[in-house]
Amino acid sequence: MREEFDYVVVGAGTAGSVLAHRLTEDRDVRVLVLEAGAGRIPTEVDDPTAWMRLLGSRIDWGYRSTPQPGLDGRVTREPRGRAPGGSSNLNLMMHVRGHPADFDHWAYRGAAGWSYRDVRPYFDRMEADRPLTHAGLGTANPASRAFVDACAELGHPQLADFADGPRHGVAWHRLDIAAGRRRGALAGYLEPALGRPNLTLRSDAQALRLVLAGGRCVGVEYLQRPESAGLDGRAVRDVHGEVLRVGIHQAFATAEVILAAGAIESPKLLLLSGVGNPDHLRQLGITVNAALPGVGENFHNHVLTAVMSESRTPVPAARQNLSEAALFLASEPGLIAPDLQLAFVHVPFDSALGREHPDTVSVLPGVVRPASRGWVRLGRADALARPLVNPNYLGDRSDLERLVQGVKQAREVIGTSAFSPWHKQELWPGPDVRDAEQLRAFVRRTADSYHHHAGSCRMGTDDLSVVDPRLRVHGVSGLRVADAGVMPALPSANPHAAVVMIAERAADLIREGTHG
Repeated sequence: MREEFDYVVVGAGTAGSVLAHRLTEDRDVRVLVLEAGAGRIPTEVDDPTAWMRLLGSRIDWGYRSTPQPGLDGRVTREPRGRAPGGSSNLNLMMHVRGHPADFDHWAYRGAAGWSYRDVRPYFDRMEADRPLTHAGLGTANPASRAFVDACAELGHPQLADFADGPRHGVAWHRLDIAAGRRRGALAGYLEPALGRPNLTLRSDAQALRLVLAGGRCVGVEYLQRPESAGLDGRAVRDVHGEVLRVGIHQAFATAEVILAAGAIESPKLLLLSGVGNPDHLRQLGITVNAALPGVGENFHNHVLTAVMSESRTPVPAARQNLSEAALFLASEPGLIAPDLQLAFVHVPFDSALGREHPDTVSVLPGVVRPASRGWVRLGRADALARPLVNPNYLGDRSDLERLVQGVKQAREVIGTSAFSPWHKQELWPGPDVRDAEQLRAFVRRTADSYHHHAGSCRMGTDDLSVVDPRLRVHGVSGLRVADAGVMPALPSANPHAAVVMIAERAADLIREGTHG
């Protein structure tokens, strides 16, 4: 029997949860959401202090990068959520919009209609609908308070919060926490929609390819475990190597298919479906259905390292999340928006060192306007194989130099009198690492993923863009991408709020197309 819906959404992560909620507000619209992860959500997801235990768990795709030349050839872990709620189940729950200039830059690069003036109403709407905790009120860790005071001692402006984007200065985060529970996309968007009869959520459902006909995307082929699908199927191995019994199915969309699988899985599915760089596709024996050389390119991530201080006094346990405050600053005078973020966490950044020195806190300098760009590509034409993931960390020398500068700034913070109760000795980089070349070597040896993957399905109008400003895939009708992959450049802040905004606006664009 042919199974039809108005919309088929691939991915029930942050963006997919928002789309499921918004599109099914119209009770005459039938929506299917396909989620590769299992429907069973670990109880730790609700606990804002437990996020570190979820990294590498069964709800994490467990990606690894290709060897990174800028990191002395190291391979990095690249966590991405694999369950309803997606990466919003794994993140630190910081709610930062991004600087207004970030979105104005999108519009300047060809993403018309995505300036801050255009997108601000969507931030306003999500914040009105979803209660947020203000980390500085009553429950903050005292070490976090010392960090804020230390930044102020150095002369950095002390702001009330980053409600309207990261300005130059230090502030408490607004957190996606309500009544002591993580308030991610699962709790904020997907769970309230699950009782609607016009929403179908299928977990354990891995998209294999898009069904294309006459230049139009008409559906999705996917496999599903028989305990979910109720059908027998062939034996395969999933990305974790587990043998599964699955059934292969097709779901058709009478209106549109929307990819919301994230900046790694969305370009992977396009490539498997013959939408991408023709040379790359032909090398893998994939028929070219749409020549889009930008698919998988422009992939990038924020990059960070740590300055760790062993505390003079015992560090209290987490009360809400582990990152309650941050300092945003510019690497050069005159920059419109900050390009460095110093986040504070009241735990050791390096777990091995933390076992030896448990009362350790960390200042995490990060480059939040990276110049380096990498790619996502297929290693082979197999939907169950891991894609090749290359963030190209520190590939552009400016990222290395700015991260070194961030380390110096973090050292200034831990050296203040306000921070002295929490600073007994510097464990990382350590007192022997002082000159410029030593600091560069430390950064190359320790820099890591900020877990903020984006850009691989960039929106715009040039030849290397993948979607237009209405998020429609160039050259394929009936198909959109609505996740972090469409970002021309990451916001200069934690991007979860911006991903929610993209999906909120995508829902409006989809409805306009339906009724227009």
